[in-house]
Amino acid sequence: MINKRIFFAHITVASLLLPWTVNARQPTAGGASANDTIGQHLVAEERASWDLAIKHDAVAYRALHAPDFFTLTGTGVVGKVPSEASAMDPDAHFDHCELAGFGVHFVAQDTALITYHVKANGLDHGKAFQVDNYASSLWMNRHGQWQNVFYQATPAPKS
Repeated sequence: MINKRIFFAHITVASLLLPWTVNARQPTAGGASANDTIGQHLVAEERASWDLAIKHDAVAYRALHAPDFFTLTGTGVVGKVPSEASAMDPDAHFDHCELAGFGVHFVAQDTALITYHVKANGLDHGKAFQVDNYASSLWMNRHGQWQNVFYQATPAPKS
């Protein structure tokens, strides 16, 4: 069985994407409009990573991650290879998945923290699941290419 915390961190359906906003915290040399453009690009990349995982497009999915990518779960730090393998599990399927409330927070000129809310349900190895998490991904611009270096999901409080 897959590690659900890793897998759910990387899955969504592109058709269910909701509007989002960019909250530039630290201007780059190009000013706030440059941060808005970069933020829009990074949110699109984050959304694409989920869609690629749902489609089990391992090559394109892995291309978004830095060589030192890792995930933090309730069981500890999970490296790039096991995290990506979990997201590609063919025995997990989503009936519904949505991402909402995107924020982009520039913590340095070439480093942005993407935050959002994930709600999903489906089947994992024949067992029903539901997810309601707040998520964050850290993206860094290395040698002119933005790559995801870190992901963490935190369960939302029960209503």
